[in-house]
Amino acid sequence: MTNSTAEPLGETTADTDHTKVEQVTVACACNRDITIDELKEAYPDRKKTILEKFLPELNATMKSYDITSCLRKAHFLAQAGHESSELFYTAENVSAEIEKKNYGGYKGRGLIQITGKGNYTAYGTYIKQDLLGENRLKVEETKLATDSAGWFWLTGRSESLNIYADQNDLLYISAEINGGYNGYEGQSTSRLRLLKNAVDSLHVVACPQLDALFTAFPEVAKFTYETFKLENSKAYDKLDMAFAWGYWHDPKSTMHGTKKDVELAKLGYSRYVELYDGLTEAQIKKLPDKRFGIERKKMKPHAENRLKELALTTTEKTPK
Repeated sequence: MTNSTAEPLGETTADTDHTKVEQVTVACACNRDITIDELKEAYPDRKKTILEKFLPELNATMKSYDITSCLRKAHFLAQAGHESSELFYTAENVSAEIEKKNYGGYKGRGLIQITGKGNYTAYGTYIKQDLLGENRLKVEETKLATDSAGWFWLTGRSESLNIYADQNDLLYISAEINGGYNGYEGQSTSRLRLLKNAVDSLHVVACPQLDALFTAFPEVAKFTYETFKLENSKAYDKLDMAFAWGYWHDPKSTMHGTKKDVELAKLGYSRYVELYDGLTEAQIKKLPDKRFGIERKKMKPHAENRLKELALTTTEKTPK
């Protein structure tokens, strides 16, 4: 097409008048240190000075305890962030009297709040330091507060939590660390919200390793980070984790950390009854005598009674 006028229409330059399109590659956080900007996005409520203090120790800890993929890091940051209120606390906020009475002198310390003399002894043995008596206060200091979280993550349970981070199993990891579902959802520092933050800040959805996994195994459902189902978690096959799912969601329960939901409560309680009925007498004798403030002998009757009551309604509300 030609100009219909003899006069030029104007002048242009490539630098000022044409849109430049550049391909930008967003790198996930696999096999590299996380940055201060990424940590700030993961923990938006915390001042930068605190984040800068912990950042080197977080990176060192993740290297030491094989928390190397972006997904493992996201799950680790979610749990440590909740337990420490985004790095604000390195010790449980209870009095010395309560520490002695309820924890045998060893309350929760560190970013994941290792608790009890047994854990302090085991971690001290691992790092070749005495952490008993007054030395237990060392776990509140930045280096050991962070490192102890990595130790607990990798070796403090029967299996490494990296295994379940690889499976994106937030429910199982949360119950392994907390015992139940305190702080699972709701507040700004909930485990669920902090996981979403970390997934975004570490560009997990852009991870080539995960993309390769889902390409190679199309039958594997792609990970989501908005909601998690009990039946898709290892927690579904764990007796007390199933009960806890029912108990925390039960509208008549005073437990906090999840929404109150009749159907989810029924799911947890019914699974507990199913698993309990499959145990042998010898297996039952090995169970803890009490969980979540309920005697073991009363847990199955409680679940069965609540299932009957919950079957009559779908509108029970959270108790005030």
